[in-house]
Amino acid sequence: MKWMTAWAAVALVLGISAIGAQQQQPGGRGRGALPPPPPATHKLLFLTHAGLYKHTSLGPAEQAVKEMGTRNGFAVTTVEGYKSDADKLDFSFLTRDYLNQFDGIMMMTNGNLPFTQAQKEMLLEFVKSGKGFIGTHCSSLTFYDYPAFGEMLGGYFVRSLTNSAQRRIVVLKVEDQTHPATRMLGPSWPVWDEFYIFGDPKVPGEDVDTLFKNKIPVAFSRQHHKVLLSVDTDKTNLEGTSMKRGVDYPQSWVRDYGKGRVFYTSFGHRDDIWSVDPVFQAHLNGGIRWALGMEK
Repeated sequence: MKWMTAWAAVALVLGISAIGAQQQQPGGRGRGALPPPPPATHKLLFLTHAGLYKHTSLGPAEQAVKEMGTRNGFAVTTVEGYKSDADKLDFSFLTRDYLNQFDGIMMMTNGNLPFTQAQKEMLLEFVKSGKGFIGTHCSSLTFYDYPAFGEMLGGYFVRSLTNSAQRRIVVLKVEDQTHPATRMLGPSWPVWDEFYIFGDPKVPGEDVDTLFKNKIPVAFSRQHHKVLLSVDTDKTNLEGTSMKRGVDYPQSWVRDYGKGRVFYTSFGHRDDIWSVDPVFQAHLNGGIRWALGMEK
């Protein structure tokens, strides 16, 4: 019954009720078409540039977030950064005037992107001024060379919790059932995706990422970030993983940053999770709307 309630809530959030589908069918007996989606009151810029590794889920992510925005009142601008090769990334478009058109920025990026120092500082100032920042999955592999970014985002990837090829169910503990990104969930969320361990420069073996050998400049801190989801090591099968029972593995969190809001979720590796998992979509939608100031 708890899961039925959760799925019903998700359907309401995403606007995918069976009744609505019937009403939209040509020649159906519904009482008319569904009302149009809400007008876009907020604008979001979504960057998917890959400086280290080009996830195949970047294209599906752009498409899913644009569709999500249409249904939920925020307009999404993408520049298809994932189509550029790592040595040809161009951020000359990212000026202060351009960025200030938006209410928030979302990044599913990786690598030490070729931002100028002024652009890096501009990004943080943008959020501090009252705008939103949304990071998904590999954004925590971005700007290892700019610790201030990691302090805002929350942490840096050091290695994967599970092999991305394994269809291993990880049980996530829902630490806050009232936040817009998690209030559609119960106390636990069993799900399959690639999750991360975040590094600590003061711990040997945790101070350099295992894939690309980037040094970890800052560690994740619960003092500055409120955790929404973490791995429940008592309920997850840890065999064959790098996880240890009783260790803290946060996977989604939020923080206030100046006058702005930051939301991060490690979800997003799987191509299909962007299109076939309404629970993930509701989680992300809630995080985006919260970061944009559309939800409390």
